[in-house]
Amino acid sequence: MSDRFKHVSQDLGGLFADLERRVQATVDLTAQVRTALQGAEKDHVVSVSCRDETLVVLADSAAWCPRIRYAQQQVLDALRATGETRFTKLKVKVGRR
Repeated sequence: MSDRFKHVSQDLGGLFADLERRVQATVDLTAQVRTALQGAEKDHVVSVSCRDETLVVLADSAAWCPRIRYAQQQVLDALRATGETRFTKLKVKVGRR
C-alpha cells in the first residue's frame, strides 16, 4: 500500500473493529433468543436488533410472528437470566433470510 493511503487504512481499522464487534453482538443476541424459544418458532427467527428498550425480532414469515410474540415473556425472562436487562418489551416483524 502506498504511503499516500496509509493514514486512511489506519483510521478505518478502528471503524472495522467496531463494526465487527456490533455484528458479533447481534449474532450472539440472535442465538440467545433462539435458545430461549422452545418450540418450532426458534427455527424461524432471522435476526434480532434493539431499539432503546425494545428487542426487535425478525421472523421469516408473518405466520410465525404471533407465536414468537406469544413467547415474549419467556424470551425476556431468559435474557434477564443471562444478565441482559436492557429490554422491557419485544416487537416481532417479518424479515428476510
